[in-house]
Amino acid sequence: MHPEVTDHTRSPIRDVSALGGSCWDYLALVSAYPALDEKVAITQFSTQGGGRAGTAAAAVGRLGGSVAIFARVGDDSFGAEIRRGFEADGVDTRWLMEVPGARSHFAFCVVDQPTGKRTIFYDHGTKGRFSEEDLDREALLNCRCLLTDSHHEEVSVAAARWAQEAGVPVVLDLERPKPCNETLLEASTYPIVPADYAMALTGAATVEAAGREMLRRGPQVAILTSGSRGAWAITAEGVIHQPAVRVDPIVDTTGAGDVFHGAFAYGVALGYDLPTNLRFAATVAALKCRKLGGRAGIPTMDEVQALMG
Repeated sequence: MHPEVTDHTRSPIRDVSALGGSCWDYLALVSAYPALDEKVAITQFSTQGGGRAGTAAAAVGRLGGSVAIFARVGDDSFGAEIRRGFEADGVDTRWLMEVPGARSHFAFCVVDQPTGKRTIFYDHGTKGRFSEEDLDREALLNCRCLLTDSHHEEVSVAAARWAQEAGVPVVLDLERPKPCNETLLEASTYPIVPADYAMALTGAATVEAAGREMLRRGPQVAILTSGSRGAWAITAEGVIHQPAVRVDPIVDTTGAGDVFHGAFAYGVALGYDLPTNLRFAATVAALKCRKLGGRAGIPTMDEVQALMG
């Protein structure tokens, strides 16, 4: 898809470097979510990799892109499963740091079968966060696009600023309030943020106003997502609305946003224009919802192209 650029000191340039959270998910599909002190039978059960940047990286790999994950795990069984999951999807794990004696991040997700919506219980474990000294800056930036979430907080800010200085576009995943979010937003090229949180972050009353306020803080494009309502890209030239892509059945929405981020970052690396990339990311995210879990339903590029036509 791209000519590989090499010299005597650098590896071939990859499509995406993903920096952030990675975990191991237990997922249960139930016919109805129980009230407190009630029981419900599990309809379907699965274990698979999760985490925002982790699932985004898996999406790039499944689609056929070259991608490396920069994350931390413990030296426990969850950490081993996380690594195997990445390797199965073609993700480069050379910078997946294993922390001796530490517990990995894991989550238990309960999915309501009638709606596909999920409730998540998680434990960040004891594997800790990166320091700047932990990151191989040259390896991280040896990419066509950097994707980061806010898991590593100030280190994610530093990485985004490094990418800015190097001319590498930054796709940013923000989902909830954190002290680092304002500076991350300033250092990003393509922040992709839930619409409700974007309005809360900016104090704006509408999606478009929130996007325009985000643009004033530094990004080139602000992308606001809202599940079944689709996504909006706000630029200096105007607003593009991408409707949600319909698939049937919708089994589980877990990880759909993470997959959207990964697909969008891959589209940036491929040089897609903005309308095409929005449609591409929306299609990949929709197809993911066919199966339980954040990763099991991630499609191949052939499946995506067949649906896009």
